[in-house]
Amino acid sequence: MMPIELKRRYRGLKRLLRIRGIKPLFTSYFTLIKARPWLITITLLTIVLAHMAYVAEATGSLSVTYTINYVNYYTSSGVKSYINYGINLINENSSAINVVVGFRLPPYSSILYASSGYLMSGDEVYWDVKINPFETVSLNVEFQNPLVNGYVINFKYLINGSTTPSQVINGSPGVKLIMLINASNLLGLPLTYNAYIPLQNGINYYYSTPPTGLVSIGTGEYTYWSGELPRNGSIGLNVTFIIANSGNWSAINLGSLTFTSSIDLYYYLNYLKLTIGQLNNTLAEFSNIPYVRPISSNATILLNDLYQLSYLLNTTATLYRQSAYYMNSTRVIESLLLLQVYEVNYALKAEYGVLSKLNYTIPMVSYSLKQIMSNLTQLNNEIINLQYEVISDVVYAYGEIKQYNVTLMELIPILNATNTTLAGYYQYLGYVQGNLTKLYNEVNSLNINSKVKASILGELGKLIKDVDAMRATVLRLEGYVSGAEMGVLMASRQLSELAYQLNTRGTAIVIALTNISNTLVRTNQSVYSLYIALNYLGNVLNSTTSTLNTTLSRLNMALAVPTSLYGNLTNITNGLIQTSSQLQNASAKLMSMYFNLTGQYLLFSLAINQSIEYQKVNLINELDTYETYYEVAKSTYNQYLSNLIINSSSSYTVDIVVEQTSEVNLPIILNIKYISSVLSNITSINTDAGGGGGSIRGISRGAYGLLIVVLALTLGLILNKRKYIINNIFN
Repeated sequence: MMPIELKRRYRGLKRLLRIRGIKPLFTSYFTLIKARPWLITITLLTIVLAHMAYVAEATGSLSVTYTINYVNYYTSSGVKSYINYGINLINENSSAINVVVGFRLPPYSSILYASSGYLMSGDEVYWDVKINPFETVSLNVEFQNPLVNGYVINFKYLINGSTTPSQVINGSPGVKLIMLINASNLLGLPLTYNAYIPLQNGINYYYSTPPTGLVSIGTGEYTYWSGELPRNGSIGLNVTFIIANSGNWSAINLGSLTFTSSIDLYYYLNYLKLTIGQLNNTLAEFSNIPYVRPISSNATILLNDLYQLSYLLNTTATLYRQSAYYMNSTRVIESLLLLQVYEVNYALKAEYGVLSKLNYTIPMVSYSLKQIMSNLTQLNNEIINLQYEVISDVVYAYGEIKQYNVTLMELIPILNATNTTLAGYYQYLGYVQGNLTKLYNEVNSLNINSKVKASILGELGKLIKDVDAMRATVLRLEGYVSGAEMGVLMASRQLSELAYQLNTRGTAIVIALTNISNTLVRTNQSVYSLYIALNYLGNVLNSTTSTLNTTLSRLNMALAVPTSLYGNLTNITNGLIQTSSQLQNASAKLMSMYFNLTGQYLLFSLAINQSIEYQKVNLINELDTYETYYEVAKSTYNQYLSNLIINSSSSYTVDIVVEQTSEVNLPIILNIKYISSVLSNITSINTDAGGGGGSIRGISRGAYGLLIVVLALTLGLILNKRKYIINNIFN
């Protein structure tokens, strides 16, 4: 059965076709050919077949998962460390392919274990394998190296304040052990972690951090924690063991703590690529928002015209007031008064021309105001549409993520059922193995022909080995299924976090756009107020023009009859002063409106620019952060990829997973007082039974009996502990 994780990788993105050819095959076989000339024929045949496979499968694909695991065992005698390079190959073609695959080990490495059939060339260990259609092949090598310290986490623990606890602790019910665990991230990339502690009868457990849940591995039950180890951060777990009942033998094994951390570099790089692309698209959308530019030129022209109009009205008011002053100051002499009337007539005609020009200018300014109000309304509508698009995109993306999350959660009961089935199959194979072993012993005890017996025992031995291999395979599959279940949970948690971040970012953008829209509405209201004021000014100017027409008519009459002008001049002077006051008031209102609109326009421009620039700065900072993470992850990926040797007749993708496993061998609790009482009873029984001179022999036998009991008990506990360690390794 293909693990769920591998199926997910099978459905992943396919990389660009990379065929390295068969040239490295000559190097890998050259040493063997020199040592054994009869291999030349086989070598040539292999090269031809490999080339044929290359031609036939050039369009196929090969899925490769490369795992680097740093393993540390912590015991009372010290820390045992080694490195495991593993590779999993899945042939996704419809015909067999040949693959040369291996690893470049660091200098001064000493191999502890390697899959069968491996070849060595300097520091390189490799295999030449043939993979049948849709078949999976797994290879690995374990080695030690004194120079390698590239661990992904710094793992520390204390048990009752000591880092080197005794393998056997004297105790009875009521004994309390406190274990403190700390793990810090050294890789600079986000890591997922899992911690497992076996559950034992007769022990009460207390946790500072609530466990994630319970899980069955093999035949045991485990409490486990899972989560994310932050970049350059750390986590702490505290567990308290209180012995409640140590059983009939007054002894109990705490088992072992397993702490694993890992990162899938291939999928993390794909996630970073997607995120960087989305941030670039968002940044481009912000850069294309048509904010202040479309209205800036019109607004500048409008404000300038408004200022000029206010200045012109104020100048006209001053001229009117001066004209009234001249009239009042020249009434003493009629000739001078008549001359002044001519001057006033000339001035009024000039002012009449100015006001006529204003009457022509005001409709043009009103038309510009209408254009600006239209532009502001259009810009507001565009920002509202952009707000709706942002909300729609966020809702759609949130729905997609939620649907994927539901699909992931549906996989969990399937994986759990598969795990239960594999556990049952594992127990059944154990039953079969026991029966075969029993049969083997019975045949061995028969007195039959030695050749026949040897033949039968040989066949039975092979069957027992095959069943044992099948049990190991089932146990490994069970571990894969449990790992897949953990992966599904982590993927679900990451999708939920992505949905939260997406919703938060979308909400922030919508709030910023809403603030801009409100600013536009207020600005449009101010422009509309200016439009009303200009219409009012037009009415005032029309009234003033009519007054000037009347005044000019009266002045013409005064020029025709240049006597008794004082009464008419007084009325004209009063009219000029009144008109001057009206024009001065209108000029002050326009100037006040000019300053208000100027300030509002500057605030409006500043608000839009600051809001958009703030969002752009945040996006750029976030983009720089993700690009930095991408460079670190890419460098790490390439570093580990350089240690991989692969020459395939088919294209392939390489998924690199970096792990670290820390195994803490927890103590065994023994009641020494109880064992001493057993010794006393055995000694007493042997002394009474032997009598006299048999006393020394009885004591000796009692001592030997105690020794046998202690050895058997200790051996059983250690073997039991070894069972937990093996289970955790497969997990």
